[in-house]
Amino acid sequence: MKPALRARGIRLPFVAFADRGAGRRRRSARRALLQVLAAVAIATLAHGAVAAPGDPSGVPIDRYPGAAAAYAVVIDGRLAWGRAIDAPRPPASLAKLLTAIVLLDRGWDPQEQIPVSATAAGMPAARLGLRAGDSLRAGDALAALLVRSANDACAALAEHAAGSLGAFAARMNERAAALGMRASHFVNPCGLDAPGQQSTARDLLRLAQAASEHPVIATAVAQRSASLATSSGQQLRFDNGNLLLGRVDGVVGMKSGFTSNAGRCLIALARRGTHQVWLVLLDAPDRWRVATGILFDAFDHAVEASPAAR
Repeated sequence: MKPALRARGIRLPFVAFADRGAGRRRRSARRALLQVLAAVAIATLAHGAVAAPGDPSGVPIDRYPGAAAAYAVVIDGRLAWGRAIDAPRPPASLAKLLTAIVLLDRGWDPQEQIPVSATAAGMPAARLGLRAGDSLRAGDALAALLVRSANDACAALAEHAAGSLGAFAARMNERAAALGMRASHFVNPCGLDAPGQQSTARDLLRLAQAASEHPVIATAVAQRSASLATSSGQQLRFDNGNLLLGRVDGVVGMKSGFTSNAGRCLIALARRGTHQVWLVLLDAPDRWRVATGILFDAFDHAVEASPAAR
């Protein structure tokens, strides 16, 4: 497939498309095309040989050795490409997908009022700016956790559900074991760095696939923005931290994350036609550009491997 055809219809998160005037729009489009081709080049040249997606043994090919410290790519249900997929790493806010599952497991009521403690209000960024002594709807707090990755909303929900962050983390570990996340251990429900907090690309892929089966989670992670009002009247609007949403064709979720130990992390789910691609990136310094290149390369392979292309 020619590079120009690959670039058709792409809108990248780091390209502005609001320029006024035909000339500026043309220049913006050219810049977008060049950036897309650069992303595709990263995907194509990162591995010297063009390999088939996966092999009969199920061992993923490391097609992008420079993409991330660890990554996994699943194309139409098959683990195709990966690197260090079983190496333990801090999960950052990708852990919040498990937090959401645990919350939804036990008597979830989206209308319940969730109090904001001093601990929750004092959580480090990212946060909404919730105030101690205030309260908000559980459904709104969960949206803030999944869309904005808000640590104050996350802590308020965890404390209300289990009494403390530590007690909630124990529930997370029970649920992780039930999901088959054998190499994972959670200490902080919000994904903050903590001794012993770890997961792997393989486990996080399993987690994301389980989370996608919850309609509440699937709907939230697909939202580009949301808003809420607390009981005191505080009005808060927040944007999704996943910059691929609405900018890369077919992306419908899932979660981004960052801590100093974990680096820049991402789980992305994209669908185009009958094809579906999952991507997990752990400690990927240029995650948006790399993710864009990998997703487009993965869909190219999906199309080429389909019976209609033979």
